[in-house]
Amino acid sequence: MFDKNALQQLNQLKSKIIESKDQGEGEVRGSQRRFGFVRLDDGRDVFLAPDDMQRVFPGDRVKITVITDDKGKFKAELEKLLESPLDCFTGRYVVRGQGHFIEPDLPRFNKLLFIPPSQRKKCSEGDFLYCQVAQHPFKDGKSQVKVLENIGSPDTVGIEGKYIQRKFKLPRDWPKDCSIGDDIRADTRKDLLDIPFVTIDAAETRDIDDALWAQANDNGWTLHIAVADPGAFITPDSPLDIAAKQRANTVYLPGFTQTMLPNPVSQGSCSLMANEDRAAIVCSVQVSADGEISDIQFSEARIRSRAKLTYNDVHAHLHGEMDLNQDGLKDLYAASLALRKYRSEHHIIMPEQPDFHFQLNEQRKIESITKVERNDAHRLVEECMLAANRSAAIWLADSPAVYICHAGLREDRYDNIRAVINKEIPSLADCDLSALPGYKALIKASDSSESSLPLRSIFARMLQPGDISLTPKPHFGLGLERYTTFTSPLRKYSDLLVQRCIRAKLDEESPSLPIDTELTKLQETIRNGRQASKQMEQWLQYQYLASNTSDTVYEARIAHVNGGGFTVELLDNGISGFVEARTIPEKLSFDANTLRLFNDKSVFQLDQLVKVKTSELDDFQRKLIFLLVP
Repeated sequence: MFDKNALQQLNQLKSKIIESKDQGEGEVRGSQRRFGFVRLDDGRDVFLAPDDMQRVFPGDRVKITVITDDKGKFKAELEKLLESPLDCFTGRYVVRGQGHFIEPDLPRFNKLLFIPPSQRKKCSEGDFLYCQVAQHPFKDGKSQVKVLENIGSPDTVGIEGKYIQRKFKLPRDWPKDCSIGDDIRADTRKDLLDIPFVTIDAAETRDIDDALWAQANDNGWTLHIAVADPGAFITPDSPLDIAAKQRANTVYLPGFTQTMLPNPVSQGSCSLMANEDRAAIVCSVQVSADGEISDIQFSEARIRSRAKLTYNDVHAHLHGEMDLNQDGLKDLYAASLALRKYRSEHHIIMPEQPDFHFQLNEQRKIESITKVERNDAHRLVEECMLAANRSAAIWLADSPAVYICHAGLREDRYDNIRAVINKEIPSLADCDLSALPGYKALIKASDSSESSLPLRSIFARMLQPGDISLTPKPHFGLGLERYTTFTSPLRKYSDLLVQRCIRAKLDEESPSLPIDTELTKLQETIRNGRQASKQMEQWLQYQYLASNTSDTVYEARIAHVNGGGFTVELLDNGISGFVEARTIPEKLSFDANTLRLFNDKSVFQLDQLVKVKTSELDDFQRKLIFLLVP
């Protein structure tokens, strides 16, 4: 037997051995293959072998020992599972021999999870399920799940919408008490019923947020933008307000719309329908002949739209192809042209992109896709909305409010951007990329450059995403010192908040603003909705593409480039897929500065037109691989 001193010495030796090990904590990351990595808190990526990867899920937080092999590469040995955030998820039911599994619909998650016999609940292969992890595999590499819901089979009508709603946890029901009260400002509203406002929207639009009117004067035009005022009926922290906040914005899914407010509110009592008296917040400005905005005023008013016009009809009217019997459209159009000219000279106009309209059949699958080009009526409305939102940001100057900001170029790409500038626009070699004036100069120089490179597109791929802030900051994307939005309060909760800030300033009161955690949650919910919409569109698009023959050749534009290949968008329908660099015979090199793949014979860069055909397609996994056609 060991005496106490010997045991103490052994324990001390054991402690020293443990302390001498290279250990760390980090997050498990999956790959397209069976192996994975652990991203340690110190920034290192440590290889995780396939057998160990079977014991964890991507996203798990683990403690590992780092082993360095004779080639100096790091390899992880799992020590302890610290946290596993994976709980409930969606996926597809699959059968492999005698085994029944779910194929999780999760990023970089390429393992099947076992469904025990007691949980199969008459599910059939191919069914879409909502499951919960019942047994984590860390102990023995074996996992199990509990089936919470069979969402439906691939043949279920509208299964894509039902599945996406469940996957992204989009709210399906409204609380019991979602009624709205009376107009809290009815007695103090300004009477603007005599102004002949009109609305301009798509023919199918029912949740009408804005109405417009302009009149020429000696100094240019008086422009009124009336915006629906749901905040006058929805009390903060009421059941309806809480439900709207949880939804954050209206999510448009093909064939299905998850509204931020109930239809009786957004499409009824608060919608600026024609020939109905409606409560509105009205932004009134003077637009000069040069397009400069002045004399900004806000008021709570009662208005009445004289007509619900469509984009196509207004465009036809503006070009003499139709008479809508609306005299104010001429002045609205002239004011919008002046506003756009001013923005082109002093701010930044983003490149226009076409929209694509999906025509669905009875099974709610895509029957056809129509490209919709923007016309002058779209631009008219856009300029008026931008004018109203810019005016709100100026009018709310230094007041507590919610602002929309855009921080510009990513700092980690400054070296790449500098390399392009030094070669293609040397006159801007010393411009400050972090300051709005420097960024505006860069974009304007890019637009006028004779470079063979698509400079504007290159810099656009190096931008940071937009953000919501409680302090006014520059919006680099629009080239503005400050910006906010209030013109879509029926569809965006942040716009409803800004309207409350406007009302508070009118009342000389301080608005109740969200705290930082609430603002973060709001932004996360908005991103979640956008991702839901994108994934459902891809699912339906890929089904639609699968109905064509594999030999069909498509015209496409290169939209993104990286070392592994490039993403293309089909010109006729907007569907995106990937061309792998390894499928091109000659080996390609990647230039991270100009975002190009090239060799001695070929160059592939942003905005370049190419021809492709389908190689691999899995609509559920949203995987589409194209082959380049010479």
